[in-house]
Amino acid sequence: MALPGISESPPGDQVQKDGNLEYHIPESVTAHRPAVAFSHIHYDADSSSHPLASQIPRASNRPSIVGHPDDFLDLMRPADSPTKLNDYLYSDRPQLGLHIVTFKDMTLVTLYWPHTLMDAMGKKALLDAWCLMLEDRDDEVKPLHGTDVDPLTSLGTNPTEPHKLAAQQMGIFGLVGYGLGQAMDFIRKQENRMVCVPTSFVAKLREEALAELDLGQTAQQASKPFLSEGDVLCAWWTRLAVSHLPPTSAQTVVLNNAYDVRKPLRQDLLPEGTSYISNAVGFLNIVLSVKDIMEKPLSHVASSIRSAITELGTREQIEAFFALIRQSSAKLPPFFGDRNMHLITFSNWTKANLFEVDFSAAIPGSSETTSAKPRYVQNNQFGLTLPNGFPIIGKDRQGNYWLSGYMNKSHWANIENILAKQR
Repeated sequence: MALPGISESPPGDQVQKDGNLEYHIPESVTAHRPAVAFSHIHYDADSSSHPLASQIPRASNRPSIVGHPDDFLDLMRPADSPTKLNDYLYSDRPQLGLHIVTFKDMTLVTLYWPHTLMDAMGKKALLDAWCLMLEDRDDEVKPLHGTDVDPLTSLGTNPTEPHKLAAQQMGIFGLVGYGLGQAMDFIRKQENRMVCVPTSFVAKLREEALAELDLGQTAQQASKPFLSEGDVLCAWWTRLAVSHLPPTSAQTVVLNNAYDVRKPLRQDLLPEGTSYISNAVGFLNIVLSVKDIMEKPLSHVASSIRSAITELGTREQIEAFFALIRQSSAKLPPFFGDRNMHLITFSNWTKANLFEVDFSAAIPGSSETTSAKPRYVQNNQFGLTLPNGFPIIGKDRQGNYWLSGYMNKSHWANIENILAKQR
């Protein structure tokens, strides 16, 4: 929630005595102490001749597991790139790294950083500014907010209403029980997969879910129900993510939906027209059961997700959520549910428009008709990987959705079998 402390010496990021991180920023940027770690590898050949680059996934015509993102790590980073927090704490390296691999027909661009630096929407602000500067439009780059002070220092100190899920918040004994029950999932190797969901499939899901809600409306309900594509996509994937559990089980399932709080905070803490390149994320939680997810219509889960956005995403509820974090001795987000729950985390990056990032200005001799937008974007994590955590990478220019996540290998095999039967 808070920005780490900022100091000018000594080099390297540090941990303070209270356990908080502290940024150590050079007084001047030099070739020996650059602002961004940069590396570049060039292959004087087409990507089709490279054993890894030739396997980069392409969109599918039905929902499919199309690749293993971790297989491409050797293409994504230099040999000495950081993979854990200590690699930053005990070395004089920038937090942001840029690695580029070029072929005659393809360019791969990788950004890497510790999550303490920024979140997905912070990344969007960075990419937007980068592209504007490539186009000599520096005057259009939004001013940074919060570079010298923490603008969120008061967030959570003045709640005016209780959190709507406060009655379902887990206490210390419930958290310990949950942690012990999940220990094997954190120890067991989790495997990363990339999934492509075609635009026609998502459109059909949404159409069917809205029709289900229309049928359930009463005459007194004047407004038509609304569900976003993200709502139905998360609802559909939730069914797949619990498909290894007994379908009639009463076991609690908690959907932990990452929520960008910049928009609600515009009215007081994060002014409109500025960029906050740090972490500004809360979580919207939906408490269901396996039986509800598997036996009720898809619209039930989708509308539960939409209701959580509407009811828990207000400025007042965000204040209440961060108040619960401040009350936690470990400054952890609150957990809702019970010690035996199955936790699924979503982080939808669609609004970051990653597939619309245009690097055409970096191409020599480019014109207004030149386009250099990504056809494929992936996410990889190092250190602690969150089981059942699914970033929705976004929507490509053909309308296909891409999502990935780390999960038990056998669960992925089960999902692959289910997807093979869907059209």
